Amino acid sequence: MKKLLLTICTFLCLLFNAQLDTDHWFAPMAAKAGNVNLEGYLYLSTNETTPFSVQVFNNNTLYTTVQVSKGNPVQVSIPNYFLITTNQADLFTPNSMGMYVKGTKKFFANYRFSLQNHAEIITSKGLAGLGTNFYAGTVPITGSAFYVNATIGITATEDNTSVVVSGYNPGVVFSDGSSSPTKTFTLNRGQSYILDATSTDSGYNLDGLVGAKIESTKPISVTNGNFNGIYTDFNYTNNDVLMDQAVPVDRLGKDFVLVKGNGTATSGMETALIIATENNTQLTFNGVASGITLNAGQYFRVPSLNYINQGAGNYNMGISSNKNIYVYQLLAGVSGTTGANEYATGGMNFIPPLSCFMPNKVDEIGFINRIGNQTFTTRLNIITQTGATVTLNGNSIAAANGPYPVNGNPNWVTYTIPNVTGTVVVNSTKSVTAGIAAGSGAVGYGGYFAGFSSIPVISKTGDCYAGILLQVDNSYDSYQWYLNGNIIPGATSYSINPELYGAGTYTCLIIKNNCESRLTTGYNYTLCPPITTTTYNIGSCNTKVISPVFTTSTQAIVPSNTNIISAPTSGTATVNPTTGEITYTPNPGLTADTTDSFIYYVDGNGTPADFEYFKIIINVDVLQTTNAALTSCADAAGNGTFNLSSVSLSPDTGTTVQYYTNSAMTGTAIAAPATYSGPAGTIYANVSSQYGCTKQAQITLTTTPSPTINTSNYNATLCDDNFDGIVNVNFASISPLIVTGSASFTIRYYLVQSDATAGNNNNLPANWTYTTATTVYVRVDATTGTCPPAFGQINFKVGNRITLITNTVNSEVCDNDINGSENVNLNDFKNLITTNTGVTATFYSTLANAQAGTSAISPNQTITTTSTFYVRFTSATECPNTGTLTVTLKTPKKSIILKDTVVCADDRAILDAGAGFTSYSWSNGATTQTITVGEGSYYVDLGFNGCIYRQTANVTTAQAPTITKIEVTASNATVSVAGGTTPYQYSLNGIDYQTSNVFVGLSRGIHKIYVLGSDGCSPVTQEFLVLNLINAITPNGDGINDVLNYSDLRIKQNVSIEVVDRYGAPVYRSSDKNYIWNGKMNGSPLPTGTYWYLLKWTEPDTKLPVSYSGWLLIKNRD
Repeated sequence: MKKLLLTICTFLCLLFNAQLDTDHWFAPMAAKAGNVNLEGYLYLSTNETTPFSVQVFNNNTLYTTVQVSKGNPVQVSIPNYFLITTNQADLFTPNSMGMYVKGTKKFFANYRFSLQNHAEIITSKGLAGLGTNFYAGTVPITGSAFYVNATIGITATEDNTSVVVSGYNPGVVFSDGSSSPTKTFTLNRGQSYILDATSTDSGYNLDGLVGAKIESTKPISVTNGNFNGIYTDFNYTNNDVLMDQAVPVDRLGKDFVLVKGNGTATSGMETALIIATENNTQLTFNGVASGITLNAGQYFRVPSLNYINQGAGNYNMGISSNKNIYVYQLLAGVSGTTGANEYATGGMNFIPPLSCFMPNKVDEIGFINRIGNQTFTTRLNIITQTGATVTLNGNSIAAANGPYPVNGNPNWVTYTIPNVTGTVVVNSTKSVTAGIAAGSGAVGYGGYFAGFSSIPVISKTGDCYAGILLQVDNSYDSYQWYLNGNIIPGATSYSINPELYGAGTYTCLIIKNNCESRLTTGYNYTLCPPITTTTYNIGSCNTKVISPVFTTSTQAIVPSNTNIISAPTSGTATVNPTTGEITYTPNPGLTADTTDSFIYYVDGNGTPADFEYFKIIINVDVLQTTNAALTSCADAAGNGTFNLSSVSLSPDTGTTVQYYTNSAMTGTAIAAPATYSGPAGTIYANVSSQYGCTKQAQITLTTTPSPTINTSNYNATLCDDNFDGIVNVNFASISPLIVTGSASFTIRYYLVQSDATAGNNNNLPANWTYTTATTVYVRVDATTGTCPPAFGQINFKVGNRITLITNTVNSEVCDNDINGSENVNLNDFKNLITTNTGVTATFYSTLANAQAGTSAISPNQTITTTSTFYVRFTSATECPNTGTLTVTLKTPKKSIILKDTVVCADDRAILDAGAGFTSYSWSNGATTQTITVGEGSYYVDLGFNGCIYRQTANVTTAQAPTITKIEVTASNATVSVAGGTTPYQYSLNGIDYQTSNVFVGLSRGIHKIYVLGSDGCSPVTQEFLVLNLINAITPNGDGINDVLNYSDLRIKQNVSIEVVDRYGAPVYRSSDKNYIWNGKMNGSPLPTGTYWYLLKWTEPDTKLPVSYSGWLLIKNRD
């Protein structure tokens, strides 16, 4: 990658090795390249279709929980201080860095980070990455700078883990200035330790840590490499982050296949780092013995010329050895042939050993081409057994992408697929592993995703306080567990709880179909010490200090090693590193009693150190208070007497209470709470629990007035509203009228006074009836307190009904418009029954409805025959009464001879109403049968059968017809008429009339038309013209045809006469109603010849324009 300050191109290319597992540990690293723009992410994915929880811890403290499932990979932002430090104080001492990721099902996990000009990925190998024997995989450095180093990070998975780092060059000078042949330290679960050697501090630092031996008493996780590193012999300045997670020696193998990266074969960037774990380790490349022999901890860099081009630029290399080895691939992310600086794009990737125990699929890896928000071009490399059928995301792989053989290893082949994105699933019919190489001009990454559990090894998960499992990988076909060489019946799962079977050496026989069976190396298990449990009871306001003491060991406890390994959830537990005392403090804001717990352990000062777990249970009492209320009858001063101690202010036992009259609860407490006398208001109570915690409660005091009653203003004379002889009483409606604030009292009504005095249960129901005058006794009691009752009595009477003039009325109405019905308002008949203006009448169709006051009808009724109505009379001072109203319909008579009359103008008409009426009354005041009148509208009131009927007659003047149009065609005329009275008659002289409106054979000139209506009144007239079209004139002064004369057009409007010669030049245009032309132009005769004329006018009646055109011969004497 790009050197921090000098180069111009940056790139990262690495292979990240991931393992599907339930537990993933990440050890931290020292960053000599700085942390500018540093950001890191944890990537999680799984093949499980059902979502499950994954927890992320730092230093045994839960950081976050996420849900993961197939098709839903997760990206989690991780604080930088979890895994990367530039602080020298974090090195060479136990620290709180590192990360533990735990799921209920198996998943892949890798940590990807980027910073200025650099990026890297640390991928978890799961439980396969945990062990007790490692050799450090740092890259031999060829160029030195202050930002080039070798670093090893170690994280403990169990308490009291002793670690020894040895076998490195004793001349190495660490960054803390120390130089020693070994580094020894002890870590507890979740603690980490970082070693760091900068390239500029000593020449031994360039490769002195390569192959350093790391041994521990309990499983650890190791991250090793260079932050940053330079490894080529052709460039000593460009550098990159070269980091990966190691696996223990027992997870290694002897056969490996590498697929070349993007660098050229001559740059020295495409190579492999081999580290031996045993003496006399012999190496073979592509099936050819190399003659190279390594001892434990020694290394060898494989030249890039050992890569074989298998076709189309697909290079691979086979590596074999006679003993287990580490193989790290060193590669470039870009090719120098493109003009890029491939020396700036180095990467280091741990390569898994080949084994038929590998799984048959890689399912699934998410966000394959992403770091944070950045995406990169990605290539997928697949290694599988020969003859396997392989698919990518369910699709077959193109022949151009493989398979390609591996020289010296005919059992394995390789594939290379460019431009993969998103989520990747690889399936094979045989064992398979897959890796990627990805990048751009700035950043790249990659990784292998299976194979680290291919060497069957027993791993331990969990701990003594949470439960322990011994397990092998779950990708095999069958399992059988043994203890001390003896079969454990029924132990045929991939995991076992050793606490159920005891201490000893555990082994597991595993079988994979089409592969082999293998017995694992023995795992020596020691039973967990018992956990001592202690329970304490405290209040939420208290703290609890615990001084740890061994229950069995005689060793002294080392206070600084006392550690909380399972934190409480409802409080905090802190350890004093000087005294070892643990202080538990409940969380503020607890609202209910809770039981909290935490687990801690202690170490002794012996060798070996004894240790013991303790579980502490804390029952936290949260004081509960409840407010209360008391009510008392007020005395004359308005005060009540209250027993404050009679109410419960807390459900807790053992509480004590003090009472105050102010909210600050200051001053002297109330001395006699059982007989406290005071006004209405609030009493403030200070409630104390048995643990000394206090909380305020309130007692609301209410005073009630003494009951009083006043019946004098109540009108107890009630009405029998429904005429059934029974009066209904609702006492609930009476109580508010006789008792002030009746809702605050108990009010009862009695027929016997002694019952009212005793206040017994012989009281009347809420709804009561009486038929005669009755006395009722009333008792009023306060609902609370000791107020004396109040008494009263009500004398109920039956009220008098409204007095009516008569109960039955018969009346008549006239059918005024003789249509068989008459509309009436029944209220108009009210005064016939009662003249009392304070009475309201309501009308009903039946007597029963009138008495009950139900189903009233409208007072507006239509009478068609004799009808009977029932009237209910009500008033505010008397009881209702009823009456009967019968209405009879009478019919008048109309004249059959009185009609509308039409007369000519100035004529008069005789209007005759006819005989047979008892009276006549005309609108002009006449009282006779007939009247003579002119044009107008008249009515007459005709008396008959006691009714008056008004009849109307109109005298109108006949309308004269209107001539609307006269159409003249040649010598014929057609007359159009509207209005007047038809049929019409037509005449040209006013004497001789015809019924036809057409006149034919008319002479040329003006005529007058006469039109007469059928009423015989005066005719209407109008002139019209039969035009005389002139075609020749002889303007020679002989008095014959000397002029063009269209004087008949004078009856038209807008008349225009125009004459033009044969060329269209005008020779005459009329003006100022001049209808005659003498055939001259400007006073001079025109030549004899043919001319053209144009006549235009507007018809006076239709307003339509008319035009005539034709030729005109002018003949002059020449």
